[in-house]
Amino acid sequence: MDFSGFLLIISIIIISGVVAYLGDVLGRRIGKQRLSVLKLRPRYTAILMSIITGVMIATITLAILTVASEDVRTALFGMRELREKLDSLNYEVKQRNTELDVMRKEAENFQKRIAELEQKEKDLILSRSQLESQVEILNGNIHDLVEQRNSLNEEIQSLQLELRRTQETIVAIRQGEIVFQEDEEMLRGLAPAGLAREEAENYLLTLLQRADELALRRGAGQDSSSQRAVFVMGDNFDQALEKLILSQNQTVIRLVSALNTLKGEPVITRFLLDDNKKIFAAGQLVYQKEVSVDSDQSNVEQILTEILSELNTLGVKQGIIPQRGRIGLVSALNLTDVSRQLSQLSDQVLINAIAENDIYTIGPLRVRLEIVKDKVP
Repeated sequence: MDFSGFLLIISIIIISGVVAYLGDVLGRRIGKQRLSVLKLRPRYTAILMSIITGVMIATITLAILTVASEDVRTALFGMRELREKLDSLNYEVKQRNTELDVMRKEAENFQKRIAELEQKEKDLILSRSQLESQVEILNGNIHDLVEQRNSLNEEIQSLQLELRRTQETIVAIRQGEIVFQEDEEMLRGLAPAGLAREEAENYLLTLLQRADELALRRGAGQDSSSQRAVFVMGDNFDQALEKLILSQNQTVIRLVSALNTLKGEPVITRFLLDDNKKIFAAGQLVYQKEVSVDSDQSNVEQILTEILSELNTLGVKQGIIPQRGRIGLVSALNLTDVSRQLSQLSDQVLINAIAENDIYTIGPLRVRLEIVKDKVP
């Protein structure tokens, strides 16, 4: 409670006490003097004065409160208006509550909508990420396809070039202008083991020099800038050099034509290297075949031809390098002698092929044919 309220209460108490005192004094006088008011008996007049005093106390109290407090004035004279305002405010509060409920529902709907939109946004982000991944994959596929297209274009150009060269080769073959065919062996050599780099390089260069002379004799042409007729393709020379240096055995070195070479063109070649391994020892049985000689000896030549062909096949399987398409080698004297002996027979016989000397990878498969009349069971 503030000081003004406390002062108001004190004032009301004092005034009420003064009024009560004055009423008491007035009542006693009237009682002593037996005065009458409004023709009432003195006793009733005293009672009336007490009533009037009480009314005055109440009136003065209300008057003071009314003057001093706006709330009291409102409670005494503006209650109806206050009640109407209160009813109006209650009605407005109800409306606001109703609006608030509607707004809450709308807010809930908005929250649901926001949650749906956020979920859609997440889905869109995920879809975007997936699409970006697909785009990257497609870009990679496009890159691969471009590389494949370029590779195919290069292959097409290479095939067109090869086709043109093949057509030129066919024409040249018809005209007899091929000096070296593809994979045709130009020459071969047997290099010793343990060559130093300089020795190995000189060995290969010597082979190339000999091949150059051979190519010119066969009708190949020289390059205008280097005046050479034989070239080694790519890094084949360096690869052959390294293999020759590292080899611990004798090495068979062949220089072959990498392409069909037309007359007047330089020869593109490549080196082929193989270890010169021992395949058969001298006197070793290399081959054996049981044959049946016809009664009229008409199949003798066929028998010998088949034996020579099978010897070539055997040599290839054993790793002997062919030379001019042949591996097996039988002396003319031995072949004539075997043919004569078969011509005198008309029964099944066993023919052995015996190695005449040690046979290595470099070849040839030099053998001696022998007829065993009493065949081995």
